[in-house]
Amino acid sequence: MFMLGRGEWTHKILHAFLGLVLCLVFIPSPASAENHVAVLLSDTEKAYSAPLDSFTKEVGAPVKIYNLEGDIHKAPEMMAEILSQKPALIFVLGAKAAYVAKIWTSDLPEIPVIFSMVLNWQKYELFPGQENIAGIANEVAPGVQFANTAIIAPATRRIGVIYSKEHSAHVIKEAKESAEKLGIDLIAKSISRPHDFRHAFQRMADRIDGYWIVADPVVYTLENISWLEKKCMKQNLICIGQSRNVATGGILLAVDIDVTNIGSQAASMAKNILIRHQSPKNIGVMPPLGTRLLLNMKTARKIGLSVSQVAMDLANEIIDK
Repeated sequence: MFMLGRGEWTHKILHAFLGLVLCLVFIPSPASAENHVAVLLSDTEKAYSAPLDSFTKEVGAPVKIYNLEGDIHKAPEMMAEILSQKPALIFVLGAKAAYVAKIWTSDLPEIPVIFSMVLNWQKYELFPGQENIAGIANEVAPGVQFANTAIIAPATRRIGVIYSKEHSAHVIKEAKESAEKLGIDLIAKSISRPHDFRHAFQRMADRIDGYWIVADPVVYTLENISWLEKKCMKQNLICIGQSRNVATGGILLAVDIDVTNIGSQAASMAKNILIRHQSPKNIGVMPPLGTRLLLNMKTARKIGLSVSQVAMDLANEIIDK
């Protein structure tokens, strides 16, 4: 009968033990609560559907969806549930969700937060005191809007803008720098109350050949925009905005974010944080990837603007009814 020596037995036992350890290490474990990503929606908005869908498909982790349904009072119970599940990351869509996530993770820096679809995000002070937050801006950079204006109406050289210092001083600073690079003179006037808008516009109307609508809550009211649409056509002004609504309402040109890319962009950011261990603080707020150019040809004809075929071909949507 063949016998093993003591050294051979020791080798056999050690080999078997290592094999068991390796099996335990490499047996794939089912996704746990700590591996999932929580998504918090501010409301049941149609605009959130495309970003939510693409993020869910591309983030590469289980996703649990929560919805505030516009009610900030649901936040304590909902966030308690989210945090009890120990998500690897929280992706939020909308201002209410972003603010709630900031407050509730202020003492939990290990939980990264990515925000999106927050108009004028700076006013919510999402970053002071926290390093776990990154985001995607919901505004198209002023330079991109002015560059598209130069393509559609190259003769435009003096663009007016009305804003509030409280909400948009940082935007106007960036806009002036971008306009200067393009050879455009940006004439800016600040107001503090919505009903001061018309007076401020009338004071600059004879000095401008274009007007830029900034997404400022003091300026951007239904009454002001409706009045502006009529004024732009009456005075043959090249008016630029940042939503499909203003273009369909009569504004000549809108350069809007392509919301279908927001979810993909957020998923890529999430992977950089979770897999490559990139710090949310170092990511900061990224500009949105992709824009949509909307051109109202009915308005172009009314103000006597001749649009080249090249410019028309660049438009993602032409409004002509």
